Amino acid sequence: MINTKKTILLALLIVSTTAVAQPSFRITSFISHRDLTDRQKADIQRYTQGWTAEMFTDSADGLSEARRGLSEPLDQRWAMSNTARMHYCESLLTCFEPILSKENDNELASVNALQILSLLGTERSVTAIMRHVSNSFEDRTALRQWAAVGLENSFKTGRLPLTRITSGAILLTDAASREPVWYVASRQLQALGSLGTTPGLRRSELVELQKTAFELQVKAVSNILEDVSANKVASLRMRPVHSGLSSLRLQLIEPGVDSELKEDTINSLIPVLIRVLEISLEQSNDAKKSNDLLVAYGGVIEIANKMLQRFVGGQHPVDVDIRESWESGDTQPLSDSISYWHGQVSSK
Repeated sequence: MINTKKTILLALLIVSTTAVAQPSFRITSFISHRDLTDRQKADIQRYTQGWTAEMFTDSADGLSEARRGLSEPLDQRWAMSNTARMHYCESLLTCFEPILSKENDNELASVNALQILSLLGTERSVTAIMRHVSNSFEDRTALRQWAAVGLENSFKTGRLPLTRITSGAILLTDAASREPVWYVASRQLQALGSLGTTPGLRRSELVELQKTAFELQVKAVSNILEDVSANKVASLRMRPVHSGLSSLRLQLIEPGVDSELKEDTINSLIPVLIRVLEISLEQSNDAKKSNDLLVAYGGVIEIANKMLQRFVGGQHPVDVDIRESWESGDTQPLSDSISYWHGQVSSK
Protein backbone atom coordinates (compact mmCIF):
# COMPACT_ATOMS: atom_id res chain seq x y z
CA MET A 1 0.00 0.00 0.00
CA ILE A 2 1.31 3.46 -0.87
CA ASN A 3 2.18 5.64 2.11
CA THR A 4 -0.04 8.71 1.64
CA LYS A 5 2.14 11.07 3.67
CA LYS A 6 5.27 10.03 1.81
CA THR A 7 3.47 10.44 -1.52
CA ILE A 8 2.46 13.99 -0.60
CA LEU A 9 6.00 14.78 0.50
CA LEU A 10 7.51 13.44 -2.70
CA ALA A 11 5.05 15.52 -4.72
CA LEU A 12 6.05 18.64 -2.79
CA LEU A 13 9.69 17.79 -3.28
CA ILE A 14 9.25 17.43 -7.03
CA VAL A 15 7.43 20.75 -7.21
CA SER A 16 10.04 22.59 -5.12
CA THR A 17 13.09 21.11 -6.87
CA THR A 18 13.96 20.97 -10.51
CA ALA A 19 17.29 19.18 -10.03
CA VAL A 20 17.10 15.95 -8.09
CA ALA A 21 20.56 14.57 -8.76
CA GLN A 22 23.44 15.06 -6.33
CA PRO A 23 25.25 18.23 -7.46
CA SER A 24 28.48 17.59 -9.34
CA PHE A 25 29.63 21.20 -8.90
CA ARG A 26 30.51 23.53 -6.01
CA ILE A 27 29.57 27.12 -5.33
CA THR A 28 32.44 27.97 -2.98
CA SER A 29 34.42 29.66 -5.74
CA PHE A 30 32.10 32.66 -5.88
CA ILE A 31 30.10 32.89 -2.65
CA SER A 32 32.50 35.49 -1.26
CA HIS A 33 31.47 37.90 -4.05
CA ARG A 34 29.33 40.84 -3.01
CA ASP A 35 27.78 41.01 -6.49
CA LEU A 36 26.43 37.82 -8.04
CA THR A 37 25.58 37.19 -11.66
CA ASP A 38 22.26 35.67 -12.67
CA ARG A 39 24.14 32.48 -13.49
CA GLN A 40 25.68 32.33 -10.03
CA LYS A 41 22.30 32.89 -8.41
CA ALA A 42 20.89 30.06 -10.50
CA ASP A 43 23.81 27.84 -9.47
CA ILE A 44 23.05 28.50 -5.80
CA GLN A 45 19.47 27.45 -6.39
CA ARG A 46 20.41 24.31 -8.32
CA TYR A 47 23.00 23.41 -5.68
CA THR A 48 20.52 23.64 -2.78
CA GLN A 49 17.81 21.83 -4.75
CA GLY A 50 20.08 18.94 -5.60
CA TRP A 51 21.42 18.40 -2.10
CA THR A 52 18.00 18.87 -0.49
CA ALA A 53 16.59 16.10 -2.68
CA GLU A 54 19.37 13.87 -1.33
CA MET A 55 18.20 14.48 2.26
CA PHE A 56 15.01 12.50 1.79
CA THR A 57 16.66 9.15 2.35
CA ASP A 58 16.67 6.31 4.86
CA SER A 59 20.45 6.06 4.55
CA ALA A 60 22.40 7.63 7.42
CA ASP A 61 25.46 7.94 5.20
CA GLY A 62 23.44 9.57 2.44
CA LEU A 63 21.89 12.04 4.85
CA SER A 64 25.28 12.86 6.34
CA GLU A 65 26.68 13.51 2.87
CA ALA A 66 23.76 15.80 2.02
CA ARG A 67 24.21 17.74 5.26
CA ARG A 68 27.92 18.09 4.51
CA GLY A 69 27.18 19.37 1.03
CA LEU A 70 24.71 21.98 2.27
CA SER A 71 26.88 23.05 5.22
CA GLU A 72 30.13 23.40 3.29
CA PRO A 73 29.40 26.80 1.69
CA LEU A 74 28.73 28.18 5.18
CA ASP A 75 32.19 27.25 6.45
CA GLN A 76 34.03 30.39 7.55
CA ARG A 77 36.97 29.69 5.26
CA TRP A 78 34.83 30.59 2.23
CA ALA A 79 33.89 34.02 3.68
CA MET A 80 30.33 33.98 2.32
CA SER A 81 29.18 37.51 1.50
CA ASN A 82 25.93 38.96 2.81
CA THR A 83 24.50 38.87 -0.71
CA ALA A 84 25.34 35.21 -1.21
CA ARG A 85 24.08 34.40 2.29
CA MET A 86 20.75 36.04 1.52
CA HIS A 87 20.31 34.06 -1.71
CA TYR A 88 21.49 30.82 -0.10
CA CYS A 89 19.10 31.34 2.82
CA GLU A 90 16.11 31.96 0.56
CA SER A 91 16.91 28.91 -1.54
CA LEU A 92 17.34 26.69 1.53
CA LEU A 93 14.08 27.89 3.06
CA THR A 94 12.19 27.10 -0.14
CA CYS A 95 13.81 23.68 -0.52
CA PHE A 96 13.43 22.79 3.17
CA GLU A 97 9.71 23.53 3.30
CA PRO A 98 8.68 19.93 2.48
CA ILE A 99 11.50 18.55 4.67
CA LEU A 100 10.26 20.50 7.71
CA SER A 101 6.61 19.90 6.89
CA LYS A 102 4.51 17.87 9.32
CA GLU A 103 3.77 15.61 6.36
CA ASN A 104 7.37 14.42 6.44
CA ASP A 105 7.83 11.37 8.65
CA ASN A 106 11.62 11.35 8.15
CA GLU A 107 12.53 13.22 11.35
CA LEU A 108 16.26 12.73 10.80
CA ALA A 109 16.03 14.77 7.63
CA SER A 110 14.02 17.46 9.45
CA VAL A 111 16.54 17.62 12.30
CA ASN A 112 19.41 17.94 9.84
CA ALA A 113 17.59 20.74 8.04
CA LEU A 114 17.34 22.66 11.32
CA GLN A 115 21.04 22.13 11.95
CA ILE A 116 21.92 23.58 8.55
CA LEU A 117 19.62 26.57 8.99
CA SER A 118 21.26 27.35 12.34
CA LEU A 119 24.58 27.97 10.56
CA LEU A 120 23.14 30.83 8.52
CA GLY A 121 22.55 33.29 11.35
CA THR A 122 20.01 35.37 9.41
CA GLU A 123 16.72 36.75 10.64
CA ARG A 124 14.83 34.67 8.08
CA SER A 125 16.54 31.43 9.10
CA VAL A 126 15.91 32.15 12.79
CA THR A 127 12.24 32.82 12.06
CA ALA A 128 12.01 29.43 10.35
CA ILE A 129 13.68 27.67 13.30
CA MET A 130 11.43 29.44 15.81
CA ARG A 131 8.38 27.81 14.26
CA HIS A 132 9.53 24.46 15.66
CA VAL A 133 10.53 25.46 19.22
CA SER A 134 7.21 25.28 21.04
CA ASN A 135 4.87 22.32 21.55
CA SER A 136 2.04 24.76 20.80
CA PHE A 137 3.02 24.51 17.12
CA GLU A 138 5.36 21.52 16.83
CA ASP A 139 4.27 18.02 17.91
CA ARG A 140 7.58 16.32 17.14
CA THR A 141 9.79 16.12 20.23
CA ALA A 142 13.06 15.78 18.30
CA LEU A 143 12.35 18.90 16.28
CA ARG A 144 11.56 20.95 19.38
CA GLN A 145 14.82 19.86 20.95
CA TRP A 146 16.90 20.61 17.86
CA ALA A 147 15.11 23.89 17.28
CA ALA A 148 16.39 24.99 20.71
CA VAL A 149 19.88 23.89 19.70
CA GLY A 150 19.41 25.70 16.40
CA LEU A 151 18.50 28.97 18.07
CA GLU A 152 21.52 28.77 20.36
CA ASN A 153 23.79 28.08 17.39
CA SER A 154 22.18 30.94 15.47
CA PHE A 155 22.88 33.34 18.34
CA LYS A 156 26.51 32.20 18.40
CA THR A 157 27.07 33.16 14.76
CA GLY A 158 27.31 36.77 15.95
CA ARG A 159 25.29 37.96 12.96
CA LEU A 160 21.92 38.70 14.55
CA PRO A 161 20.65 42.04 15.88
CA LEU A 162 19.69 42.34 19.54
CA THR A 163 15.98 42.58 18.71
CA ARG A 164 15.95 39.20 16.96
CA ILE A 165 17.98 37.52 19.71
CA THR A 166 15.61 38.92 22.33
CA SER A 167 12.49 37.74 20.49
CA GLY A 168 14.02 34.27 20.16
CA ALA A 169 14.87 34.23 23.86
CA ILE A 170 11.33 35.22 24.83
CA LEU A 171 9.96 32.40 22.68
CA LEU A 172 12.38 29.94 24.29
CA THR A 173 11.17 31.05 27.73
CA ASP A 174 7.54 30.48 26.81
CA ALA A 175 8.38 27.14 25.19
CA ALA A 176 10.36 25.91 28.20
CA SER A 177 7.56 26.99 30.55
CA ARG A 178 5.08 24.81 28.64
CA GLU A 179 7.34 21.96 27.52
CA PRO A 180 6.07 18.58 28.80
CA VAL A 181 9.24 16.62 27.92
CA TRP A 182 11.89 17.25 30.56
CA TYR A 183 14.99 16.90 28.38
CA VAL A 184 13.61 19.29 25.76
CA ALA A 185 12.91 21.88 28.47
CA SER A 186 16.46 21.38 29.79
CA ARG A 187 17.86 22.10 26.32
CA GLN A 188 15.69 25.20 25.97
CA LEU A 189 16.94 26.50 29.32
CA GLN A 190 20.52 25.75 28.26
CA ALA A 191 20.03 27.95 25.20
CA LEU A 192 18.77 30.75 27.44
CA GLY A 193 21.78 30.33 29.71
CA SER A 194 24.18 30.85 26.80
CA LEU A 195 22.84 34.29 25.88
CA GLY A 196 25.27 36.15 28.14
CA THR A 197 28.21 35.22 25.90
CA THR A 198 26.60 36.10 22.56
CA PRO A 199 29.21 37.54 20.16
CA GLY A 200 28.79 40.39 17.71
CA LEU A 201 27.05 42.86 20.04
CA ARG A 202 28.14 46.23 21.36
CA ARG A 203 29.06 46.31 25.03
CA SER A 204 25.84 48.13 25.97
CA GLU A 205 23.78 45.60 24.01
CA LEU A 206 25.52 42.66 25.67
CA VAL A 207 24.82 44.11 29.13
CA GLU A 208 21.16 44.53 28.17
CA LEU A 209 21.04 40.96 26.86
CA GLN A 210 22.65 39.58 30.04
CA LYS A 211 19.95 41.29 32.09
CA THR A 212 17.24 39.87 29.84
CA ALA A 213 18.82 36.40 29.97
CA PHE A 214 18.82 36.32 33.78
CA GLU A 215 15.24 37.56 33.98
CA LEU A 216 13.99 35.01 31.45
CA GLN A 217 15.81 32.09 33.06
CA VAL A 218 14.34 32.86 36.47
CA LYS A 219 10.91 33.30 34.89
CA ALA A 220 11.09 30.00 33.00
CA VAL A 221 12.18 28.02 36.07
CA SER A 222 9.44 29.65 38.15
CA ASN A 223 6.81 28.92 35.50
CA ILE A 224 7.80 25.25 35.33
CA LEU A 225 7.64 25.00 39.12
CA GLU A 226 4.19 26.52 39.36
CA ASP A 227 2.90 24.28 36.58
CA VAL A 228 4.25 21.20 38.39
CA SER A 229 2.59 22.42 41.58
CA ALA A 230 -0.74 23.08 39.84
CA ASN A 231 -0.81 19.56 38.41
CA LYS A 232 -0.60 18.13 41.96
CA VAL A 233 1.59 15.19 40.95
CA ALA A 234 5.34 14.68 41.03
CA SER A 235 6.95 15.30 37.65
CA LEU A 236 10.27 14.71 35.92
CA ARG A 237 10.03 18.35 34.87
CA MET A 238 11.92 18.94 38.10
CA ARG A 239 14.98 17.85 36.11
CA PRO A 240 15.04 21.01 33.96
CA VAL A 241 14.44 22.99 37.16
CA HIS A 242 17.61 21.38 38.52
CA SER A 243 19.63 22.02 35.37
CA GLY A 244 18.32 25.58 35.12
CA LEU A 245 19.28 26.35 38.71
CA SER A 246 22.69 24.72 38.25
CA SER A 247 23.33 26.95 35.25
CA LEU A 248 22.22 30.09 37.10
CA ARG A 249 24.42 29.15 40.03
CA LEU A 250 27.49 29.07 37.78
CA GLN A 251 26.54 32.24 35.91
CA LEU A 252 26.09 34.18 39.16
CA ILE A 253 29.60 33.41 40.41
CA GLU A 254 31.24 34.66 37.20
CA PRO A 255 33.44 37.65 38.11
CA GLY A 256 32.47 39.54 34.95
CA VAL A 257 28.79 39.85 35.89
CA ASP A 258 27.77 43.36 36.90
CA SER A 259 27.35 43.46 40.69
CA GLU A 260 24.00 45.29 40.56
CA LEU A 261 22.64 42.86 37.98
CA LYS A 262 23.86 39.94 40.10
CA GLU A 263 22.13 41.33 43.20
CA ASP A 264 18.87 41.95 41.35
CA THR A 265 18.91 38.43 39.92
CA ILE A 266 19.60 36.84 43.29
CA ASN A 267 16.76 38.83 44.89
CA SER A 268 14.32 37.58 42.23
CA LEU A 269 15.68 34.03 42.49
CA ILE A 270 15.45 33.58 46.28
CA PRO A 271 11.63 33.21 46.39
CA VAL A 272 11.88 30.67 43.56
CA LEU A 273 14.44 28.64 45.53
CA ILE A 274 12.18 28.58 48.58
CA ARG A 275 9.30 27.57 46.31
CA VAL A 276 11.39 24.61 45.10
CA LEU A 277 11.61 23.36 48.67
CA GLU A 278 7.91 23.94 49.34
CA ILE A 279 6.75 22.05 46.26
CA SER A 280 9.17 19.23 47.01
CA LEU A 281 7.67 18.95 50.49
CA GLU A 282 4.11 19.05 49.13
CA GLN A 283 4.82 16.26 46.64
CA SER A 284 7.09 14.16 48.86
CA ASN A 285 4.96 11.03 48.86
CA ASP A 286 4.29 11.11 45.13
CA ALA A 287 7.96 11.81 44.34
CA LYS A 288 8.96 8.53 45.96
CA LYS A 289 6.93 6.40 43.56
CA SER A 290 9.92 5.89 41.26
CA ASN A 291 13.67 6.16 41.51
CA ASP A 292 13.78 8.72 38.68
CA LEU A 293 11.42 11.02 40.54
CA LEU A 294 13.31 10.48 43.78
CA VAL A 295 16.56 11.55 42.15
CA ALA A 296 14.94 14.53 40.40
CA TYR A 297 13.36 15.91 43.56
CA GLY A 298 16.33 15.08 45.74
CA GLY A 299 18.54 16.99 43.33
CA VAL A 300 16.46 20.17 43.36
CA ILE A 301 16.19 20.06 47.16
CA GLU A 302 19.96 19.87 47.43
CA ILE A 303 20.82 22.62 44.96
CA ALA A 304 18.08 25.00 46.15
CA ASN A 305 19.26 24.67 49.74
CA LYS A 306 22.91 25.22 48.75
CA MET A 307 22.05 28.30 46.72
CA LEU A 308 20.02 29.72 49.61
CA GLN A 309 22.94 29.14 51.96
CA ARG A 310 25.18 31.09 49.59
CA PHE A 311 22.80 33.90 48.69
CA VAL A 312 20.89 34.41 51.95
CA GLY A 313 23.41 33.23 54.53
CA GLY A 314 22.96 33.00 58.27
CA GLN A 315 23.54 30.13 60.67
CA HIS A 316 21.33 27.36 59.37
CA PRO A 317 19.92 25.39 62.32
CA VAL A 318 19.51 22.12 60.45
CA ASP A 319 22.77 20.20 60.85
CA VAL A 320 21.68 17.10 58.93
CA ASP A 321 21.73 16.34 55.22
CA ILE A 322 18.27 17.56 54.18
CA ARG A 323 18.25 15.61 50.93
CA GLU A 324 19.34 12.39 52.58
CA SER A 325 16.74 12.79 55.33
CA TRP A 326 14.01 13.53 52.80
CA GLU A 327 14.92 10.51 50.68
CA SER A 328 14.80 8.27 53.76
CA GLY A 329 11.29 9.47 54.57
CA ASP A 330 12.02 12.13 57.21
CA THR A 331 10.55 15.40 55.89
CA GLN A 332 10.97 17.37 59.14
CA PRO A 333 14.44 18.78 58.29
CA LEU A 334 13.08 20.02 54.97
CA SER A 335 10.09 21.60 56.67
CA ASP A 336 12.38 23.26 59.25
CA SER A 337 14.62 24.54 56.46
CA ILE A 338 11.68 26.16 54.67
CA SER A 339 10.62 27.94 57.87
CA TYR A 340 14.19 29.09 58.45
CA TRP A 341 14.62 30.58 54.96
CA HIS A 342 11.29 32.37 55.16
CA GLY A 343 12.44 33.89 58.45
CA GLN A 344 15.80 34.93 57.03
CA VAL A 345 14.22 36.61 54.02
CA SER A 346 11.58 38.48 56.03
CA SER A 347 14.19 39.77 58.46
CA LYS A 348 16.30 41.42 55.75
